Amino acid sequence: MRKPALVIMLFLNLGVATAADTASWTKWEGTPGTPTGTFVQNNNTIEVTYTGQFFSIDNDARIFDSVPTSFTSSAVTNTPGNSGSIRMTGGDEEVNNFHFSQAVIDPLIAIWSVGRPSAPVTFNFDSPFTILSQGGGYWGGGSLTQSGNSLTGLEGNGLLQLKGTYTDISFTTPDYEYYYGITVGGLISAVPEPQTYTMFLSGLGFMCYMARRRKY
Repeated sequence: MRKPALVIMLFLNLGVATAADTASWTKWEGTPGTPTGTFVQNNNTIEVTYTGQFFSIDNDARIFDSVPTSFTSSAVTNTPGNSGSIRMTGGDEEVNNFHFSQAVIDPLIAIWSVGRPSAPVTFNFDSPFTILSQGGGYWGGGSLTQSGNSLTGLEGNGLLQLKGTYTDISFTTPDYEYYYGITVGGLISAVPEPQTYTMFLSGLGFMCYMARRRKY
């Protein structure tokens, strides 16, 4: 009688133990000048370098975890927490850039406290994106609206995703506010888009063709 109960308990404990985060967020280093960090996707460690308008690194987990539903979705189960984010003030046309050491599939972006209820702030991205979730944050509720590749916040907080593979994400922040933040990451296990497989298979086929030609 005890064995089935023991098996059930082990099964339940195994289920708890194997439950894992689905997103890996950049762990930022508080280095002045050019902030750097890393996250993991498909067992690869991605090195991230940020250049552009910069105020400081913020490692306060309350920014994301006070209202976690604003930074999670059905696919993204965990917030950046205390991994940190880039704190900025904007107010110019400088191009800001996240550079990845290798291609990232469907990268994630978390932004917080973008704008005030009476003073909107806009991010102009160089690529299309989707708002996966949004809502309140540590400093209260707010909203995000999208127009093309631009995102405008009125004390906005949210989770964005780009589709495809990227080694760089660039954007401008022409509106000044003291202050707002952004960070990047990716799904821990990500599947390339079908066209990525097509390119890979085409390249593999070409290599096989060239190898066969060398035999004759």
